[in-house]
Amino acid sequence: MKKTLLLVLFGMICCTLSAQISNTLYFDKQNYRQHHLNPAFQPDGKLYVGVPFFSTIAAGGGNTDLTLTDVFKTKKVDGKYKTYLFCDKNVMAIDEFMNALHGREQVHAAYEIDLFDAGYRINKNLFVTFSVSNKMEASISIPKELFQFAFEGMKNGEKFDFHLDNMSIAASIYTEYAGGLSAKIDENLSLGAKMKLLVGNANVSSNTRNLHFTACEDEWIVSGSGNIRITTPTLEITTTETDRVSGIESNGGRITKAQGHGFSIDAGASYEISPEFKISASVLDLGFLAWTGNVQELNPRETFSYKGIEYDLDENNSLSGWWSPYKTRFKRMLKKNEKPNHYTAWLSAKVLVGGEYSFMDDKISIGALSKTFFQRKATREEFILSANFRPIEYFSGTFTYNLFDGWNNIGIGLNANAGPINLFAAIDHIPLRYASMSGHKIPCYVRDTRVTLGMGVIIGFKKNNNYHF
Repeated sequence: MKKTLLLVLFGMICCTLSAQISNTLYFDKQNYRQHHLNPAFQPDGKLYVGVPFFSTIAAGGGNTDLTLTDVFKTKKVDGKYKTYLFCDKNVMAIDEFMNALHGREQVHAAYEIDLFDAGYRINKNLFVTFSVSNKMEASISIPKELFQFAFEGMKNGEKFDFHLDNMSIAASIYTEYAGGLSAKIDENLSLGAKMKLLVGNANVSSNTRNLHFTACEDEWIVSGSGNIRITTPTLEITTTETDRVSGIESNGGRITKAQGHGFSIDAGASYEISPEFKISASVLDLGFLAWTGNVQELNPRETFSYKGIEYDLDENNSLSGWWSPYKTRFKRMLKKNEKPNHYTAWLSAKVLVGGEYSFMDDKISIGALSKTFFQRKATREEFILSANFRPIEYFSGTFTYNLFDGWNNIGIGLNANAGPINLFAAIDHIPLRYASMSGHKIPCYVRDTRVTLGMGVIIGFKKNNNYHF
């Protein structure tokens, strides 16, 4: 069990990708993608068109609590430094590992690809945007108690008892059709909103009700109710004649076939307190997807009880059939609901609040951004400080620092206009400290990362507050 958990932990820290465009965009006024983080922001150009499939490509994510230094420890043995797992007998850093975990460990992963993205200035006060994007967002929540049981076990024979209701999984792949409008209300205030039609492609979600885990010296018991719902056009859960789950197989469906529909909105505001100081706020992805397609549902069939391994030695002194009773019971734990109900899944909403102060004729500015993620049964918070440079109208750069992660990583974004061609690249949480493992350098103190790339065409420019082609 410990080995399995360690593999899961390593994957959570090193291999996960939150689909949200890089934070460096929020204060990059020369980047037409800025309105993706606040629909009140207006690009300076008259017209922009993103290169299809390359206008914006974003991926990112990680986990809430753990870094590689929590899982791997370095110790000097026989005059040489060696790297061990935190639970290895040479280091035994289980207490440090558990202290790094808070109430619940959450893993998040996502991507976004803009299939089409364009915007047009109607007049000096109004700017409209249109986009089609393919997105994926996923999260897994694991209660701290599960790690405690795995690595600390039962103390002095006491019963280990806790709820598993905080354990959950949610993942969606969908296509988003968005239309937005930004309006300058007066010289100081701008408001913006986007309406988004969502077409769902696939979803996995869990719902637990009073799921309970009890362990003592003689027996482990898992009890409660809930379900796991899977909606996909390409896969089918197969069962036996007695409704036991036997496997998953392809049903020949088209992966692009719609399995659900939904709606979401973005809304934002920006207010210029003085020519140098501006505040702004936005809420993103406030909406839902109703899944009505090939819905498949698994329900717990009975309470699972584990009383230890019973075995007999055969004539060759080898174990015989010890796993058979538990293999049968595992299969019987879940049954497929042949008449599942349609269901609704909420998106992971984000709330952003920022402030920016500029000087040197707006060529340099400093900013602060608070960003809160509302994911299923949990929230995450980021607080970013930003330094922004706009020396010429053809180039801008932004540097960020995440206050919650200490002086261990920074972010950088670069935006350039080569004639009408716009190029952009950014990464949040660049690791600054590394460790050596098997001859390779690995980041030590990074929990989260986010990468954004993009290419587009900009037509028109701003001169003396007028827009020209």
